[in-house]
Amino acid sequence: MYETDVIIVGAGPSGLTLAVALSQLQIQSLVIEKQHDICEDPRAIALAGDAWRILSLVGISVEEMARISQPISELQFHDRIFTSEPFLRLEQTPDWAGHALPNTSVNLQPGLEQLLRDRAQSSDMITLKLDCEVVGIDQNASNVEITYEEKYTHRRQTIRGKYVVGADGKRGFVRKSFLEEKGIKQETGQYRYEATWVAANLKLTMPTPDTHPQFPLWDLGYEPEELWDLFWPKGWHFCNHPVMPVATGRFGPISEKYWRFEYELPPNFALPENVMTHLEEQMNPHLTLAASSLRRNGRQPNSPVRFPWDCVEILRCGPAHFAQKVVNRWFDGRTILIGDAAHVFPPFAAQGILNGVRDALGLCWRLELLIKGPKKTASNMETSSFDSELLLSTWSNERRHGVDESANQTAENEYALQIKSNALRWAIWCADTAMSWAMPFRQTLIRSHFCDRAGFRGAKGGFFLESEGGGVKTAQIFVQGIKGNESVELSDKLLRHHKAALTILVLHDPTSEEELARVHEVLKRLNIPTNFLAENVIILNDRISEQQLPRRLQGPLFLTPARTAMISRAGYQQLPLYDPGSFRMRFQANAKYALVRPDFIIFSQAQTLEQLESQICQACSMVTNS
Repeated sequence: MYETDVIIVGAGPSGLTLAVALSQLQIQSLVIEKQHDICEDPRAIALAGDAWRILSLVGISVEEMARISQPISELQFHDRIFTSEPFLRLEQTPDWAGHALPNTSVNLQPGLEQLLRDRAQSSDMITLKLDCEVVGIDQNASNVEITYEEKYTHRRQTIRGKYVVGADGKRGFVRKSFLEEKGIKQETGQYRYEATWVAANLKLTMPTPDTHPQFPLWDLGYEPEELWDLFWPKGWHFCNHPVMPVATGRFGPISEKYWRFEYELPPNFALPENVMTHLEEQMNPHLTLAASSLRRNGRQPNSPVRFPWDCVEILRCGPAHFAQKVVNRWFDGRTILIGDAAHVFPPFAAQGILNGVRDALGLCWRLELLIKGPKKTASNMETSSFDSELLLSTWSNERRHGVDESANQTAENEYALQIKSNALRWAIWCADTAMSWAMPFRQTLIRSHFCDRAGFRGAKGGFFLESEGGGVKTAQIFVQGIKGNESVELSDKLLRHHKAALTILVLHDPTSEEELARVHEVLKRLNIPTNFLAENVIILNDRISEQQLPRRLQGPLFLTPARTAMISRAGYQQLPLYDPGSFRMRFQANAKYALVRPDFIIFSQAQTLEQLESQICQACSMVTNS
């Protein structure tokens, strides 16, 4: 019987991200996917939060993402139609969240899945089984056996893994056919929401004087490419509507002209048989511009102008049911759920793919501990092993908290989308306009809204010490790379260099080699497994200097913010309001040491070595069965 470490059911973004992340930790996985080809119909098109950070960690570069996506410049909230003046604008290009990478983007999901498949297929740690459907799961205390059927031969195979992860969607086999009989099901999350939306993917071609000689804007001097920004404006648009609210905007690479148009149907609404005609009826008001808005050189059209419908190619159009749900339990024994198999969201805040890859990042290092066990026998852990129930419980507690927070963000967007009061819209517009005259104050408010600092603080039963500064999410900055003072990389990559669950980060410049030696004495005395606590520390050198690091301290890794010129030479582009000091600001001002996790989370912060040693011991007790 074929055996592997982890069997992953489903080769979507969540499952493939987990497989690649596990391969980086030298954990073998086998991914079973029912389809052979990637679905070419873009479904989930938006990424938000730290999704780009996570994808960067599994090897998807900024350049590759640029070929399949574009950043969202603004979130715009309109009264009824997306070509009207918005009553609220929320800029998205600044580095509000401290990720150093785009906060929100709209992508081609098939392109993203292809990038992840390419990573998986190039790894000798990952086996992809396409055209195979899971038909049975048999779990015991030491392993899980999966039976799958090959699509064309109908031959059945059974494989064995230490863990099985269901990443096969909201109607997937792992939960629906195996775990639901054990009482695991999706239930209403933070708030009750169920609705049907019509979702359409469009491909636009601009009319020209040759193809549409009677189009009235040619006489006013308009060029074909101007019509793209005029009728299909930048940003992502939420449109209040008394009956059918709209979420719409560009997606995919900048060089292409893709557009997503989604509108919510009222309860018990009978959708006409011809959905395409209904779509055109809904879009007509958006694509018809008042003559006065098109005035140029003292002239304007004689009547409103409508964008030619024959320049709109409908790639797909159909109803989709949305809800806000999350599983009541995330795992049973050795069977685990991630992605849409564990949670689903309404289409308001780009939380679907984001939470799936977050699931994967938080799970991968825990599975590494469980599968490999302690990497060396330690004096204080000689009779201990990593406890599966403890590790997976802390993961599921954190992820439930994360999903609930994402649901709250979704609810905020839904509230703005559902505003029916003209007076309230006007008041919001007045406040937004007034704040544009006090830009620093406006930026502070927006940063506080989009700041991704809180992490898992407030989550009960997570793997961190909240009372000792834990649970906060680190910022990401550009740092000098380990290959030399002129190389540049992202700080997340440096913090994962040791491939351990925890790494000691020294938050001040050690005044002497003796101080650094005392840190290593603590590590030596505790003798913690090296895949749980890294053998070497990382020192934050947050003084940006032209000089090289002192010779006496060139042994450990340094996290040194890169200078602007160095970042540019390396080919990176800094986002507006990027702050190299944001990394240090996520830690307490008086903290000298911190334990950081590979998934951006601070486990704890310490002012003294004695406090640090106590925190390390507490961390061990939280994951072992002694």
